[in-house]
Amino acid sequence: MGLPAVFKVRKPLAYRLEALDLALRRQRTLHEAELIHSARKAGVSAPRLYFVDTPRTTLVMEFVEGTRLKECVLKSGEKDVEILFREMGRDVAKLHCAGITHGDLTTANVILRAGELVFVDFGLASHSVRLEDHAVDLRLIKETLVGAHSSIAPMAMESFFKGYREKAGGARAKAVARQLRSIERRGRYARLT
Repeated sequence: MGLPAVFKVRKPLAYRLEALDLALRRQRTLHEAELIHSARKAGVSAPRLYFVDTPRTTLVMEFVEGTRLKECVLKSGEKDVEILFREMGRDVAKLHCAGITHGDLTTANVILRAGELVFVDFGLASHSVRLEDHAVDLRLIKETLVGAHSSIAPMAMESFFKGYREKAGGARAKAVARQLRSIERRGRYARLT
């Protein structure tokens, strides 16, 4: 139809029983489409869905023209990074307040398009209002920053939390931050500063 598009195809996995594999791929395709729709409804930019082809386990969606946040961070000055992460914090709070966890919240899954952050890859997203799940989202972005952008990580996380607090409210932001600290104290996670 002349629109730039991406086809996300869930391919069969040979190690699963064929019927089970097809059922899982169909379910996950529908689930991801529903979560993208829910994110957009919550006021968070995500790709437009053009077509959900359940029998072929395929999503046809808008191709988001822009630069991944991962690259923006490397090319931007401190003030721009601060603005970007504050906006990201606001958007993540919108998701969480709508009962959505992204599940793969990294700088590679956010695209800057004409000054707007667009969240992509909702394949691991879920509906949840649990503090634990929201804190895990924040843990992942923190791990990404410390691992890939260590020089700006403290400043970026501070800006992220400012934006998060603005949308989620102080009490909710404190509760999620407290849960994040609890997760970081657990043995299965490496401690990041």
